[in-house]
Amino acid sequence: MKKLVLCTTMLLVMFLIAGCTKEDLTITSEEITTDTFLAKSNGVLQVATIEDFDKDYYNLKELNEFIAQEIDLYNEKAGEKKIAVDDVLEREDKAIMILTYSGMEPYANFNEVTAAYFTGGLGDVALDLPTTLITAKNDSLASTHEILQNTKYKILVLNEPYKIIVDGDVKYYSENATILDENMIQGAEEGMTVVVFK
Repeated sequence: MKKLVLCTTMLLVMFLIAGCTKEDLTITSEEITTDTFLAKSNGVLQVATIEDFDKDYYNLKELNEFIAQEIDLYNEKAGEKKIAVDDVLEREDKAIMILTYSGMEPYANFNEVTAAYFTGGLGDVALDLPTTLITAKNDSLASTHEILQNTKYKILVLNEPYKIIVDGDVKYYSENATILDENMIQGAEEGMTVVVFK
């Protein structure tokens, strides 16, 4: 009887652990305290931004309408739904906005920024990347060119100081960034942040 209970308990624990994978990563407004960028392994991006919202004339309804209008215009021009509003809310004199992008191209175009998200194995990358990256495992430096040849890696390049969450484990990151967890990086305040994950 004890063996049956122990086996059942072990199976339940294994099921619960399997159910809590990084595949289920998502950003919710309840947990957001800083600008956050989530890169999912399927290419979808979820981005949360926080802005001051402390003037008497600020109106959340008007902000919602403005954002919806801008996104509708972008999607209409693109010919399909590339961007979706997840949430827009006010909390403690801050406006929090969470958007989902179908990929890096709509994110970069909509926000008018230079950014990239690609899989390793490309010959040449049209970005001026750093020559070395920090190895997350042991803090040593590794050749960026060699890292980019690995087709198992996903590479994210941003120019904004986001807290970056990746759908996998960080393997390498740029020297101007800070690793916070196995799947989380604090992007650089200035310049390009590179994150390589698998």
